[in-house]
Amino acid sequence: MFKLPNSPAPTANTHELADFVEWLAWLEDSTSEREVLAALGRLDDNEDSGGCDDNMDETANVLDEVFNEIQRRCDACAGGYPFQLDNTGTILRHASTAENYRHEIYLYLLLSTRLNMNERRVQNDIDGTHLFEFLSAEVLRNYLGHERGRSQVFGTSSEGRFPQKVADLCTWIGEGGGYRNRDEGMTHAKDDKLDVVAWMPFSDNKPGKLVLFAQCKTGTSWLDKTTQLQPRVFLDQWTDQGFVIDPVRVFCISEAHDRSRWQQTCGYAGLLFDRCRIVDYCTDVSDELLRSIKTWSDTAFQVIIQEVRT
Repeated sequence: MFKLPNSPAPTANTHELADFVEWLAWLEDSTSEREVLAALGRLDDNEDSGGCDDNMDETANVLDEVFNEIQRRCDACAGGYPFQLDNTGTILRHASTAENYRHEIYLYLLLSTRLNMNERRVQNDIDGTHLFEFLSAEVLRNYLGHERGRSQVFGTSSEGRFPQKVADLCTWIGEGGGYRNRDEGMTHAKDDKLDVVAWMPFSDNKPGKLVLFAQCKTGTSWLDKTTQLQPRVFLDQWTDQGFVIDPVRVFCISEAHDRSRWQQTCGYAGLLFDRCRIVDYCTDVSDELLRSIKTWSDTAFQVIIQEVRT
């Protein structure tokens, strides 16, 4: 997986290359197939194929797949995609506007995928991984229905010790009976992989409702973590009574996931919110969160530009 400011390897897969094409279009306002090839080192300056027709055909096929993936992203983001393909489908332009805040969210998700988030998650004193938890909370609330749905950040970006956070969780949902550690030892968990909780309440305040338990991951090193969060195990271990209906497991990622692995990933991860699904449901996001996202992205973008052009 490539990380900015580096370029991907020539053997990179389709969704990695699509991210790179988006980055080039953002950096230079637009990019073309030829410019992508040059950036990847696949284009010979003298344009002499030298009998390498097979390689050229293979490269053309790869780029066709990449630009098809870009079109798919545009469709999946439902008006929130900050780039535009020309009529030939071979030139991508940066077309984000200040009026469309979902464009800004997409660009933040692109950066928080392609930066090394272990080393660069903090920009301008803002933690980009914490932003993703708060963004995921608002997205899941929108998914359930903004007017009735509820959500809270539970993970490391929220305040409080673990036992108190579990007690608060039971209060939010109106189920669970409070915190209880089923083991005799001390509690060492920080969040036990639970980052965000969302639910649909009823006016009768009775137990038995739709609850979502979500784990959130920026970057690209998440595929082996899709089964870490187990809602039933969490409730059995940390609550006194559990919930009447098991929560639905959700996995939120900043990456635009590889479509060739989509069904298998959902089988392991549960309800999957990748970059495009997140942007699709960013229909109502707080102004404070949007300001923090823009500040983080603007700072990170300038840092990368300096590294690319020096």
